[in-house]
Amino acid sequence: MCSPLRYLFKRAAARARGDSGRPSSPFLSARWLSALAVLALVTLYYLSASRYHLHLPLPTTPDLGAPKQPTTTMGPPKPTARPSQPAVTLKQGKYIGSVILASSHFPRPIDAFRGIPFAQDTSGPNRFRPPQPLPASDKTFDALRFGKFCPRDNFLRGDAGEDCLNLNVYRPSSGGVTDAAVNGASKGGLLPVIVYVHGGAFNSGAGIERNMASFVSWAEQPMVGINFNYRVGALGFLPSEVTAREGLLNLGLRDQQALFEWVKENVEAFGGDPENVTIMGLSAGAHSVGHHLMYYARREEKPPFAKAIMESGATTARAVFWPTHPRHLVQFREFLAAAGLGAVPEEEIFDRLRELPVLDIMKASRALWDRYARSVTWPFQPVIDAPHPLANSSQPDPEKGPAPPILIPDLPINSWRQGKHLRIPVMTGYQTNEGTIFIPHEADTNEEFRNFFTTLIPGFSAGDLDALERLYPDPVTDPSSPYKAVPAGKGAQFSRLDAAYSHYAYICPVIQTAHFLSFDPSNKSPVFLYRYAATGAWGTANHGDEAPVVAHDMGLLGSERLPGLTAVSDVMHGAWARFIASKAGTPNPAPETDIDVDWPAFDSPFPLEQADAAWKGVVKRGETPAPGKGRKVVFGEGNDERGVVAERHLGWMGAQRGDQHKGIPVKQEQLTDVEIAACRFWWGRVELSEGLGTRRKEVKL
Repeated sequence: MCSPLRYLFKRAAARARGDSGRPSSPFLSARWLSALAVLALVTLYYLSASRYHLHLPLPTTPDLGAPKQPTTTMGPPKPTARPSQPAVTLKQGKYIGSVILASSHFPRPIDAFRGIPFAQDTSGPNRFRPPQPLPASDKTFDALRFGKFCPRDNFLRGDAGEDCLNLNVYRPSSGGVTDAAVNGASKGGLLPVIVYVHGGAFNSGAGIERNMASFVSWAEQPMVGINFNYRVGALGFLPSEVTAREGLLNLGLRDQQALFEWVKENVEAFGGDPENVTIMGLSAGAHSVGHHLMYYARREEKPPFAKAIMESGATTARAVFWPTHPRHLVQFREFLAAAGLGAVPEEEIFDRLRELPVLDIMKASRALWDRYARSVTWPFQPVIDAPHPLANSSQPDPEKGPAPPILIPDLPINSWRQGKHLRIPVMTGYQTNEGTIFIPHEADTNEEFRNFFTTLIPGFSAGDLDALERLYPDPVTDPSSPYKAVPAGKGAQFSRLDAAYSHYAYICPVIQTAHFLSFDPSNKSPVFLYRYAATGAWGTANHGDEAPVVAHDMGLLGSERLPGLTAVSDVMHGAWARFIASKAGTPNPAPETDIDVDWPAFDSPFPLEQADAAWKGVVKRGETPAPGKGRKVVFGEGNDERGVVAERHLGWMGAQRGDQHKGIPVKQEQLTDVEIAACRFWWGRVELSEGLGTRRKEVKL
């Protein structure tokens, strides 16, 4: 009999060859709801994972009842009640869950506990306050349906509300794990834990964007999976001098930390091991994970997690400013005006905001989002929350009570350079075309290209823009430009903008994370780097496309229509699950398995600049990286099934026609010359997107 690991990879190989080895699933056929365009740029395409973590309406709570046939509609599985329902007893009460039965979508039955609160209602006096702990209780509660999602721009839906700090827990049903582990009675039988932090640009999203029931059910190693909500938009991230004085910055990050502490205290009751917790985030969730890596490095107590996965996000990605940055001050004034509070004295602002109907706050938030989304200068973002030594007006007011713990004390790049980060196993990576859903699709001219980056990074000089043009040659005027090919209906600058924005906002910050972790001589833990390459809409691998692939979400994959992508999912999900289960943090299978592709720990090819310690981590100009370094794995190279199927079924969004190609589930590669050149450029300009957005040397705190 083959081992589970051997079976997993044989299954992946079989899918790549074309024999599924598993009952087939019908392809998605449900009528898709129309949705707001992501970041006001595009309508999300058929089968796209990115709909999970941005602005599509979220699925409603399923009804309970008799067992149902597997469904192919989007969203989490429908739980089925059974006479002997799973239950857990916590300090805050007893919770009764449900069972998701085994099916073609879920090979192993799963216990589901939904909508369990981890903090108090955030409405009324708790609005714009740090999360408050729950009181003890001996009551019994149903955990059969999702709790409220945190208010976001489509707040009019009845599934959202301010009592939204809740989580969902999934574990193998009692048949798949020992009773001792389920009851939390024996540490020897406890399971690894994975906690998912959702994305959504810190303005939207909800925990259920990642199908953790599927993730747990498909895992060869039994584990406990958790997803949860945190406050987003103005309610979670409202940077300004006034907010700083009130000690109310970065509330959404504080919600996340309250969840981590809840998991540490309670996960054992679900059979989870509090000593083997991995936190995983996509996009804004990955940004968040990076901030937690730095925050807990400064704490004396042991961090509430042991490993981290960062998908398409990093602390040096995009902008992390002081709350006194002009962009935040302007956006705060505009938000207050939209909420009808433009003339309110500063000392009364938050009292008045707490009195407003939440719908008024959400309308003001949406107005601001619509104003700034197209330029990708998003409002409501995490900020440096230490008092700025040159701006006394941003100091917390002692009359408001004790100052809260500082979450982001300095420019994230400074924290990396100073080694102020946890040294734990990390997995991180990116999509080939991270920028497609953010950039203006109709841009045709070099002037539009320059204007986009001038607005995005006001600190760019004319020399920076000239260097940017040379790095990304204009496809209109330069015959040698590699950016000439664009999808049907897109402007001439589409591929050029995609490459430049992808490198700026995602790819190079992700590689920078791997660089600092691998170059730290005191870090004995590995970091693993990957690229996701399977294409979808526009024939590109877009931001968020990997989400259902990692989760092994058969409701979105559909094994009959996407056999190659399902093979990619077999390999990716298996690697993620092994990383989570292994206390050493390795995605590789056991040595006795006959797997051809090894995922090596990343070894940075970038030499350090030793002449100026302040620029530690910036590569020397003109130096060639050492051979054999910079290795990563790429998933789904050459797979185009998703885009082809979308085109055949919908005939829109510019997907490429033709036969489907299964591609290669996984292979090893090195950083390319293009990636190396791009990262040299962007790493030398990180400060322009952090602090006050200038080249002047920031004051060290």
